[in-house]
Amino acid sequence: MPMLAALAALLISATDSTPTPMCTGTPEQGALMACRTTPNAAITLSDDAGFSAKFKADPAGRFVVGFSRDAAPHMTLRACANGGACAALPLSIVAHDYKIERINGLPPGKVSTFSAAQLVHIRKSSARKKAAFAIKADTDAYLAGFAKPVQNARISGFYGSQRVLNGKPKRPHMGMDFAVPKGTPIAAPAGGVVTLADPDLYFEGGTVFLDHGQGLVSVFMHMSSLDVHDGQRVKKGDILGKVGATGRATGPHLHWSLKWKNRYYVNPDSALSLDVSPLR
Repeated sequence: MPMLAALAALLISATDSTPTPMCTGTPEQGALMACRTTPNAAITLSDDAGFSAKFKADPAGRFVVGFSRDAAPHMTLRACANGGACAALPLSIVAHDYKIERINGLPPGKVSTFSAAQLVHIRKSSARKKAAFAIKADTDAYLAGFAKPVQNARISGFYGSQRVLNGKPKRPHMGMDFAVPKGTPIAAPAGGVVTLADPDLYFEGGTVFLDHGQGLVSVFMHMSSLDVHDGQRVKKGDILGKVGATGRATGPHLHWSLKWKNRYYVNPDSALSLDVSPLR
């Protein structure tokens, strides 16, 4: 895509008196940008359709921006310093074509039917996840950058892809799937604080949430065993557990999702290529 090179070079300097953000990364659907502005500035990400996300830069002026799978073509990043000066940065968002798979003729039970016992399990799992996502850990571990949680793996599932079963669109696939054998160790792609470690969520099976700071929370699913616990601080590369096929998985693999500001999932692959060096 010819415009990617120009967009990736987006770099606008910030000074003490002007809150115009300095950002690295490409503004595209599902991507992340690492930015810096004046300390504790108020940040707003918005589009013309009414979407608005408001948050604050940290005491050093650092923040991370995430774009949703279906982000609008034109968005605005606005930063306002404590003294009241504001600066707006217009963004042209690169769109993606996602793989759509249509499967018809499936029995109803394979699409949306659950037993009473399954529904109880689903509700309990949802409550656990909701509580964990509400936690905001005190960490800036994301500043060390991200690495793959497993090595030498085939990518078997891609961010943004979607299935349409019997004409009914299902939720898009909001992460990356790594096809590796059961028992493969899972390393923390970046440091952070474990906000959930549960061996038996309904859909996800063995699951770990890891808060890296700045609203970036990794979710690791279908694990066969967990080696961490709620509240534990881990460093980049520490082992979180092992790959499995628990929950609703058809075979052993690691599903890795990355949620931004408890709003939506971004592409974990974007974190792997994110340049956070200007923020350190």
